[in-house]
Amino acid sequence: MPGRPEPAFLPSITLRGYGDSIWLEGRAVLLEQNGTRRRIPITAIEGARAVGAGQRSVEIALWGTDGAPGPVFVVEGRHADQAERLVEVINRARPQSAPPGGGAGLVEVLPDSSVPGRKRMSPRERVAALTALIVYIGGAASLALFGEPVQVMMWVLGVMPVLLGLIISGPAVVNARDRLVLRKRGVAVVALLDRDHGKRRFFKYTDLDGAVHEIQADYAARGLGGDPQRINVVYDPHHPEKAVCTLERSTLVFRTVGVGLLGGLLLSVGFLMMPFQLVLLALS
Repeated sequence: MPGRPEPAFLPSITLRGYGDSIWLEGRAVLLEQNGTRRRIPITAIEGARAVGAGQRSVEIALWGTDGAPGPVFVVEGRHADQAERLVEVINRARPQSAPPGGGAGLVEVLPDSSVPGRKRMSPRERVAALTALIVYIGGAASLALFGEPVQVMMWVLGVMPVLLGLIISGPAVVNARDRLVLRKRGVAVVALLDRDHGKRRFFKYTDLDGAVHEIQADYAARGLGGDPQRINVVYDPHHPEKAVCTLERSTLVFRTVGVGLLGGLLLSVGFLMMPFQLVLLALS
């Protein structure tokens, strides 16, 4: 009976623990513990299973020799769903028989470590932009006909703090929404550096179905284990092309406070200079 064909690569799933990390890259498991990084080929693995409290940790057992069991590596993880996914992929890809000499000899200890196209507006974004332009022109016309010159000037100049506030707050709100969604159902994987374009860095990751996607790295994303070639990202299993970089909690808190204060202040000034002028006109 012919064996099943082996995929050329595996989903780049990752499991992060308290100082330890384990992830899939190519057809190997990369394990980082106590400052040491090991590359374990799938052919060296006899089996994997979820262990520990809540089944959040992963145990990797290598093939032994002469009937003796092989080495076992355990990574204490934080998420049971990620541990389950990782174990499932490893057990599905592992060989059914031991390699000559067992698996320990195949383990490798590693040393420490094009210009994208312009994004077009979607139909919904075009409608929103056209609506905002109509409201802006209509408000200015109404104040010019029935209001005071000062009100017209306030309206015309008020677009600046509004735009700045939206530029600062809009992406942050969308990113926060995406992070909340992905925190519940996201899949954590390792993304590999694909190319640099100026100060922007683009990484690629592989989803559970084997498809490759690209993400522009957040400037605050830290390299996995200090390796700038690898970062952790979390993608949406329903829309694998949507992903966010994993950031330190302190970075997220700092950004939230900063964006809330600055963006909120600018939007408040814009409200006083624009919509509030129409309120005054209606009350006069």
